[in-house]
Amino acid sequence: MTTFEQAVTEWTDTINGWYNLDARSDEVKLAFNALKDYHEDHDDPSETPYVETFFHGPGKLLGGGPIWCTMLDTEDREHLADLILALRKQQAGM
Repeated sequence: MTTFEQAVTEWTDTINGWYNLDARSDEVKLAFNALKDYHEDHDDPSETPYVETFFHGPGKLLGGGPIWCTMLDTEDREHLADLILALRKQQAGM
């Protein structure tokens, strides 16, 4: 059973393995939340919410939360990496 924190750790390792960004988990969380917010604002509300694509089936953790997927598809991995770079530029005042 995977929590959000555990999934973020795996996503961070994946992003760093592909792009050598030396990303930190807190950066990946910020990027994920930005991506989730973008989808919430722009996706068709009648479709499955974007965030639910990161959940494993209908299963739930003991506390009632979702079971998070630790693997990223190519598109999500690329978006998260790009957002991490954009957030770094923003923080640097560029």
